[in-house]
Amino acid sequence: MRIMRGREAELVSQKRSDTFTGGVWGDPVLRPTDGVLVNNVFFEPRARTHWHRHERGQLLVVVAGQGRVRSRDGAGEVIRAGDSVWIAPGEEHWHGADSASYLLHTAVSLGATEWLDPVSDEDYEA
Repeated sequence: MRIMRGREAELVSQKRSDTFTGGVWGDPVLRPTDGVLVNNVFFEPRARTHWHRHERGQLLVVVAGQGRVRSRDGAGEVIRAGDSVWIAPGEEHWHGADSASYLLHTAVSLGATEWLDPVSDEDYEA
């Protein structure tokens, strides 16, 4: 058992860019442990991840703001503070802030993440 008080103190917030569009910052809550990664992620309006999938799935817990989540098959919708989203293992998806709001979510990623192509403006608007 390990208890982290808020976040692991020696880890720093990072501006994300290689696999994101727009201004996105990640704040590690738990360094990768037993195939689990936990981050608080802040998206400015219209910022988003690239398409990606997780080996064993991902849980998003929306802390503040409003965003969007979509899978390749078009499923998904607007997400708001208080919502939780389970993304099944291997499901290609993206998530990010709505066009007029920031988004803060806690992301619990299970297993390896495979990053794919950027989300087009057309896919974002759909």
